[in-house]
This record gives sequence, structure tokens and C-alpha cells, in this order.
Amino acid sequence: MSKGAPTTTATTANDAVRAAFREYYFKQAKMIEPPGDVEKREFGYMQFGGHGMVRHLSFKSTGELVATLITQVPSDVYCSNALYRFPTLAMQEKQWLGADLIFDIDGKDLHLPCVPSHSYPVCANCGHVSPPPSSDDKEYACSVCGGKKAEHIVIPCAKCIEGSKKEARRLYEFLTGDLGIDRQNVHTYFSGNNGFHFHVQDDAYRPLDSQARSDLVGYLAGIGLLAESVGVRRSPGGDNNLAFVKFPRSGLGSGWRKKVADKLKIDTTSTLRLTNIVREKGGYAGFKAELDAMTREMGVRIDPQVTTDVHRVFRMPGTLNSKSGLAKVRVSDIESFDPFTDACLLGDAKVKVRLKAHAKVRLKGENYNISKETAELPAYAAVYFICKGLAEAAATTAT
Repeated sequence: MSKGAPTTTATTANDAVRAAFREYYFKQAKMIEPPGDVEKREFGYMQFGGHGMVRHLSFKSTGELVATLITQVPSDVYCSNALYRFPTLAMQEKQWLGADLIFDIDGKDLHLPCVPSHSYPVCANCGHVSPPPSSDDKEYACSVCGGKKAEHIVIPCAKCIEGSKKEARRLYEFLTGDLGIDRQNVHTYFSGNNGFHFHVQDDAYRPLDSQARSDLVGYLAGIGLLAESVGVRRSPGGDNNLAFVKFPRSGLGSGWRKKVADKLKIDTTSTLRLTNIVREKGGYAGFKAELDAMTREMGVRIDPQVTTDVHRVFRMPGTLNSKSGLAKVRVSDIESFDPFTDACLLGDAKVKVRLKAHAKVRLKGENYNISKETAELPAYAAVYFICKGLAEAAATTAT
């Protein structure tokens, strides 16, 4: 923790977080990354304590956008992947001009086995926050009211981040390898919470409609690959489960064909080996089921709704995420990237907080393992716990 930092007076969680966000947008304006053709984009933002999104906004320049962030201090900022002739009009009047290709990898969709060990149950009845359950706990029961239903606050661990990185690396290889997109046109960002966002800046993909993007999502996820594409075909006759092997003329040297061939350790000379594999799986149907499971495992787990929505407003690079207080930042080297340092960009003015449960996290290289009821923390740590719902701001006296 930094010594000699000023103390922030805050009476509510929103006051403390909003003050830290305002300082960030004032001092770190250079981190904001507006999209290309900024004047053709729709912008929107959420407000602290507000309900619903302020949408259909347009800015003529980066300076105008940053000025709005400093004065309004939104909790979250979004920008359309689409370009419009009239971005401030109602959706049916905007005149869609195309949309960038975007992808969202969210850690919560990976269902990693480590999550329960750092997941805090919040009672749906009384709001009491409990520490992560031990491995012996089989059924949740609130220690205050006995309630049986709970929502969960997850503090991502190193394994969670590595799980998301694994998916991000896989997606990057699909985009630049299978699809042949120039590496300079694929931009990777940490989402600001527990995942990664991809922005593809390639004019060739802007005209794609929702169905074409859905087909692309299916390809990336490994859904619907035909057994025939790797050489396994139904035998003619009445038994649909009989199969024979005939490799495609175009070979097994690219795309999903190559991925499956490498996994099965076959090539176009492996007729006997593939025939034996099909027989071991019980015929055509058994092989197809095995193929489906294999491609799902090898595919990328992305949020399909984000990619297929051609009117999406997506979190804007360089802005803060109200679920954590971390920033959505560009990732140049995913191997060395540490979100708890590289995306932790708030200041270190002291904020006194009241913890709702024993909580721990590592931010900016410092371990925060808070077991007492109240603590005075640097703003970046205090905001993280507040945004996660594990703390609330306590009134302090400025010094």
C-alpha cells in the first residue's frame, strides 16, 4: 500500500466508487480507445444507482467523448459494433452500414472446477454474505436466516484467468489460422472482469448479417461437423449405422479436418486405421457422437449472442467495469498479461470500507487478505471489494 496517500470521505459505496472513476477518467484519458469512424457509432452508458442504459448517443471526437465521461462519470460505457448513418435516431431509423466482428469469452461460461472455492454465497432472502463453502458443504443454508437460496459473488483466481486465456489463445488461432484474418486486425482486450473481448477490424466482415455470424460461431464452437468431411460415410443399404471410409479429394490438411485428423492421428493414407476407429465406436452413429464431443472440446466457448447481434453495444476499450473497478485494456502479450496488475488502474487514495465477509485478492502485486470488519484500503482495492459486493464504504474523516 502507498504511504501518505490522502483519505477519501465517502458515505455510500456509490460515492466512493464514483469518485475513483472520475479521477481515472480525468487522469487516464489516454487509455480511452474510441473505435474507428467514431461519428458513425452509437454510444451508451449506465449510471451509478440508475436503472437502464442511456443510449442513442453520438460523439464527433474523442475529446467530446472524454469530456462526457468526466462530467457524467458513468458506471459502464458501451459503443456499438455497428456503424450507422444516423446513430442518434431510433433503431429502425439509424440506417445500418455494417458492423465489426466481436467476440466475448466470459469466465463464468467455462464452469471451471476451482470456482466454488472462491465463490461467496449471498442469501437471496436476507442478503447475508457467507465465506466460500468448504468441500464438505453439500447444501447451502444461510447462517443468519436459514434461507436455502443464494446468488454467488465470484473472485476470479489465477486458474480462472488461465482458463480464459486458454480460450482466448484458441480463438486467436482460429481467427488468424482458419479464417486467415491478418493478425494486425485482431485486437484482444481484457474485459475488465473475468474474460476477454476480441474486436476484428476487417472491412470484409462488416457486411455479414446475423445468420452469417451465427454460422461463424458454429464453426468456431465446433458444432455440426459432418463425419463425411473427415472421410466417414454411411454405407448404402438399409442399415444407417454401417459405414465405410473414403477421404475427401481436398484432403485433411486444413481447418477442422486437420484438427480432427491430428487428434485421431490419421492422414489420407490411414483408411484401415480410421475404419478400425469407426468399428470401435460402434459404427457411423457412434463415430458421429464421438466426433461431436471431440469438436465441442476443441472448439472455442464464446457467447454467441454477442457475436450474432449486429446492433450490439459492447463495452468500450479503456473504460472501467463496475463489476470490478478494473479497466477494459488491450492485451499485447496474453502470456505475460496479469489483469490484477495491468488492468488495475485506479488511484490509491485511502478509502475506509466495511467488509461483509472475510475476503482476499491480489492487486498491483499486493495481497489483500481482510478478515476484520473494517479496513482502510487504497481506492483500487476498496473499489474492487465494493464492486464485487463484498464491502461497503464507511464514513471517514478526511486527513
